[in-house]
Amino acid sequence: MFVPSVVGGGKESRHLITVSDALADWTRRLADLISSGAAGSTREALRRSLDSAPLAIRPAVADLVSRMGPQGVETALRRFADDVRDPAADKIAMVLILRERNGGPGLAEVLTALATDLDERSRMIREVEAERAKPRSNMRTIVITTGLVVVGMLLFARTFLSGYSSLGGQLALLVVAALFGAALRWMRALSAPPTWPRVLADRSVEVAR
Repeated sequence: MFVPSVVGGGKESRHLITVSDALADWTRRLADLISSGAAGSTREALRRSLDSAPLAIRPAVADLVSRMGPQGVETALRRFADDVRDPAADKIAMVLILRERNGGPGLAEVLTALATDLDERSRMIREVEAERAKPRSNMRTIVITTGLVVVGMLLFARTFLSGYSSLGGQLALLVVAALFGAALRWMRALSAPPTWPRVLADRSVEVAR
C-alpha cells in the first residue's frame, strides 16, 4: 500500500478539478434560474437545480434539497458546504445564506461571478497539475528501476548481497530502506495539491454528526 500511495497519479488533483467544475456548472445553473425568472426564490432555485446538478455533487445537492424543509435553508446550506468540503462550496453557501437573510437584488450576478472564478481556479489547478505530473513520473521511474535492480541482484548476484546477511548488514539495509521511503514521501508531499482552509465552518454540524 505504501508504494501506490507515494507514486499515485494525482487522484486528489483530479477530484479537486472535478468538484470545482461541478460547482461552477451548478452555480451558473442557479444564476440562470434566478435571472430568467424560472425560480422566484432561493429555495425554489435550489430545488429546481437538482434536476441538472452535475454528478460529482448531485448527492450533496439532493441532501441539501431534502434538508431545507425540516432544517431550514441556512442550516441545509451549511450542511451542504460541510458535505462538499471545498472552500468554493463555502463561498456559494455564504452568498445564498446572506441572500436568504437579507434579500435584495443582484444574486444572479454574484453567482455568475463565482462560477467564473471557479472556472479560473480549475484552469489554474490543471496547469499546476501538469507541472506536478513530472516529479510523479520521476518517482515512478525511480521506484521501478530500484525494484528491477533489487530483483536482479536477488536472482543473479546473491554473492554480492552476502555481506548483508549479518546483523550489521541487516541494520544497514534497514537504514537505506528507511531513507529511501522518507525521500519518496517527501517527493510525494511536494507533488500533492495544496489544501485551502475552509471559510464556512459550522461546529454544531460536526457535533451533531
